[in-house]
Amino acid sequence: MKFWNIETEKRFFTDALKSFASPEQLFYNLTDGYYAYVPKGKSAEGQTLQSRNSLIGQYIRKVE
Repeated sequence: MKFWNIETEKRFFTDALKSFASPEQLFYNLTDGYYAYVPKGKSAEGQTLQSRNSLIGQYIRKVE
């Protein structure tokens, strides 16, 4: 994998949910659903997804 693009990101989320991560580790849990990124005008107060970085690193090493 040379570049992280939209298709790679979709594949990451799909594979991660199937095999090694929970939705809470990957997404912001907002009142109206789970989001990969906080939409403009929404608040994710108190939620940090620092764990996602290590999961992305784990995924990249696996697919390279």
